[in-house]
Amino acid sequence: MSTHKNLPSTDPKDRQTWIRHCLYLAVITAVYHTLQFVAGVAIYKRTNSPALITYALDALVSAPAALLLALRILRHNRIDIIGVDEKWRFRAVAIGYMTLSLVGLYLGATSLWYGRHSGRDLLSIVLAAVSMLAIPIIGSYMKSLAVELRSQTMKSTALFTFGNSYLSMVLLISQLLNIGMDNWWGDSLGALVMFPFMMQKGIQMLLDEGKHEYVEDTEE
Repeated sequence: MSTHKNLPSTDPKDRQTWIRHCLYLAVITAVYHTLQFVAGVAIYKRTNSPALITYALDALVSAPAALLLALRILRHNRIDIIGVDEKWRFRAVAIGYMTLSLVGLYLGATSLWYGRHSGRDLLSIVLAAVSMLAIPIIGSYMKSLAVELRSQTMKSTALFTFGNSYLSMVLLISQLLNIGMDNWWGDSLGALVMFPFMMQKGIQMLLDEGKHEYVEDTEE
């Protein structure tokens, strides 16, 4: 029995427009996270900030995750379909989040244990502030697209994107503690606080595997 018969119908042309917007947004998100990673690594080389490199590592996984969504849309012209041959990529992204979260945990813990002082660069504050502004905008549009398409995948993606603003907030606070208040431990603590969120993203993706049902209206 169909689970969609009680849902309001969606004009096929409108649906295709929203799917196209999903594709554009996925590409934009992939590009943004790539720039985020490059900027984070560049500043890290000057500061050795554990919070900053943990933030950059999260973007390193988020960029291909968004790109995989774009490729899926191009392949199926739909959102909520994960082919059998695509599941290993889905798992790889989840494992990537979990693995790199452990790297951040190690860097933050060792830096805090040995009392390592990170360098200071105002660009790290700028990076965190820009991300706090940009990421919620992207997440809001993803949420709107999820509503229009009744897409579980876009809903989950929007929640993950909104969650990334949490990392930006943690980075901003850690850099303000380090640079503005001269508290060296703030940087190390930032990496430790980022760890559970990154780990949770990976675990949640594995738990949600196979639950991305196609919930858009179709017309055969």
